[in-house]
Amino acid sequence: MPTAMALMFGEIFRKDMAAANRIRRALALSLGVASLFVSAVSTTGAPPSCRPAWSELPTPPGSNSSYGTAAITSTDVWAVGSHYDGIDDRPLAEHFDGGQWVTVPVPAPRTGAAYLRGVAGSSGTDVWAVGYQITRSGANKTVIEHYDGTAWKIVPSPNPASLAGYLSAVAAIAMTDAWTVGHYLDNSGVYRTLVEHWDGTSWMIVSSPNAGNGDNALNGIAAASSNDIWAVGYQSSAPGAASLTLVLHFDGTSWTIVPSPNPGGLTSSLAGVVAMADGRIWAAGFYYDGTQGRTLLLHGDTSGFETVPGEDFPGEGNVLNGIAASGSGDIFAAGYHYPNGTTDYQGLIEHYDGTQWRRVSSAQGTSYTYLSGITAQPGGAAWAVGNTLAATIAESVCEIQVTEAGFIPEAASGGLGETAGWTIIGSSSHRLVDASG
Repeated sequence: MPTAMALMFGEIFRKDMAAANRIRRALALSLGVASLFVSAVSTTGAPPSCRPAWSELPTPPGSNSSYGTAAITSTDVWAVGSHYDGIDDRPLAEHFDGGQWVTVPVPAPRTGAAYLRGVAGSSGTDVWAVGYQITRSGANKTVIEHYDGTAWKIVPSPNPASLAGYLSAVAAIAMTDAWTVGHYLDNSGVYRTLVEHWDGTSWMIVSSPNAGNGDNALNGIAAASSNDIWAVGYQSSAPGAASLTLVLHFDGTSWTIVPSPNPGGLTSSLAGVVAMADGRIWAAGFYYDGTQGRTLLLHGDTSGFETVPGEDFPGEGNVLNGIAASGSGDIFAAGYHYPNGTTDYQGLIEHYDGTQWRRVSSAQGTSYTYLSGITAQPGGAAWAVGNTLAATIAESVCEIQVTEAGFIPEAASGGLGETAGWTIIGSSSHRLVDASG
């Protein structure tokens, strides 16, 4: 759970972990939020059958918090985080098999609290989860676990010679090729980027650059291929200075910094990144405009990035914690929004239709609905996970919109097993697209 500042403006600083833990327990974040979005692109018919607009999808009960999610297939989806057992926080892994969520046993380090922050898999028998533990002495150490299709087990992970090491995200390319990113606290009390690589035998620290002399941290990673990998986070010019966006790229040989914009000229940070099949890169996060937090969406490549407007809730703080793309090209970003002066968070999900970003009707709890991770399946469905005070809910959006002239009506939606139809003037091919945004 992020600190009070991080809750307002994304995951920037996590030095005061004890305070963060107190905040989480005070809010009693109890259940993982799952939000399901179904998009369809077709030239011949209506979308697949979908649920009604709103439905509840139970996840296992308990004092649970979900932070990251990965969809291997539509019947193989993972969510990871932590659960409080009455004594300490322990790693949590939950699995969706196409019908229900179940808790899967995951080992915990012998002593202290432990949290899983990110998950990814190259297949159903090669799934990685990463995070950190807090030892009894107060030191923070990296944690990496692997699922082989049968059980989770802890895999040794290196730690820099420092007071603290954290892992935030992971990308799995193949059984012998996986990457994880995060940050560590150096001996001068400043965060530095941390990158580790799996070669099929062991995890090793790989040299990664830092921008400026202040805090640098990596929150998200995406791999287009083994020689085209992206990581995002934040950096600052000097200790105590405002955070700015940070984008790193790996070309198969070394990691380098790629220029990235900072709208507003004040605090900004990136939380997630996705690599598209056509070479495009999208990153999501937030920036502070002097009054409130605003969603930050960047689009670019190795030559640099540009900002693309999102659709914020007017007059409220808006933060994006993750971004994902489906095989059909749909892009989703998830986070939360909140009225100024409050911490009453509500889920925020945005969808990119190829032209612009628009808000999607997102899962809402009674209070403190915080979406922290998002993933997309090859077929187009997307899952978002997080926490709410009241319940675990799932939303299925199955609306179809026609963006070309000649369709009557312009939009339609259907419930489970229903068929949507249009009258089409003319005999040419037409394209139906997701209209949840």
